[in-house]
Amino acid sequence: MKRFVAIATSIFVFFCFVHLAQISQADSQNFEQDNCHSILLTKGEGCFIYQVKERKIFIPVYYYLPNKLNSNTQIVFAMSGEKRNARDYRNDWRKIYTDSQLNLILLAPQFQQNDFPGYVSYNLGNMFTKSLKRLKSQNQWAFSDIENIFDFVKKSEKIQLSTYYIYGHSAGAQFVHRMVIFMPHARIRKAVAAEAGSYTIPDQYMEYPCGLRKQTGNQLPPVELKTVFSTPMTIILGTKDNKPLSDEHDTYSCDAKQGSNRLNRGEYFYTQVKRIASSRKENLSWTVKQVTAAHIVAHTNPPIEDPMLVSCAALEFFPNLKDINCN
Repeated sequence: MKRFVAIATSIFVFFCFVHLAQISQADSQNFEQDNCHSILLTKGEGCFIYQVKERKIFIPVYYYLPNKLNSNTQIVFAMSGEKRNARDYRNDWRKIYTDSQLNLILLAPQFQQNDFPGYVSYNLGNMFTKSLKRLKSQNQWAFSDIENIFDFVKKSEKIQLSTYYIYGHSAGAQFVHRMVIFMPHARIRKAVAAEAGSYTIPDQYMEYPCGLRKQTGNQLPPVELKTVFSTPMTIILGTKDNKPLSDEHDTYSCDAKQGSNRLNRGEYFYTQVKRIASSRKENLSWTVKQVTAAHIVAHTNPPIEDPMLVSCAALEFFPNLKDINCN
């Protein structure tokens, strides 16, 4: 028996070594400071590595796991902005709760620049190659990685959940609203997109990525607008975000046509969506919410998103929360 245990232990250690070696080869960033090399979740705050076996890449996922899980425990994804600082977004969500309130599993996946370079791979969900000409198979989309991480955590923690919440800020908001559009059968219970700098309007006459028309390369997959519009989603806009965006925020020529600032662009997006839903006589489960918030809190180093955006998103998901500042 002792010999069997020794052999089993040796095999386990070997595979752990291989796993860690693969991580170091797959991504040059060092996660040792966050213990971001485990494939297991433990109670409290931490970071685990989700392995995308088909593509031989690894996605660090910063998380919070409550001490006790029950039938009321929910899963919330928090999608970071262009800095891909997932740990900060996990921490931002943690700040608005006490441990006794926090009956949810927070998951903040970090889509590394090495494996998901640039705007196309993250903001656009990794649906296309960089040139936007070749459409990738759906199992390569970053949107699909969210679905797979959801399944992984459910299985790991032995919880029975059929849906999850997803929040995105800035570039993460771009990710979230496009996931709702292009993966309408994803198991999203409710989505919140806060302060996006660019939108894809589900209009067949507008050029992608600002619309659904594609003039060059592979066409977009069919979009089921009836299902898309039935997915509950809230667009959160900050009334303080009325200053013109810099040119670096206009990746594509159609971006500027949506407005000069984040507030205008969000209002334009929602107006166009309502027009399309009305013309199709479709019920629209999307709403827009304006709050007294900025895109980021001024004079902080590093810059952080306005906590009110997170608070308002939390109320969209859990309206019975108390002592949450959102106006």
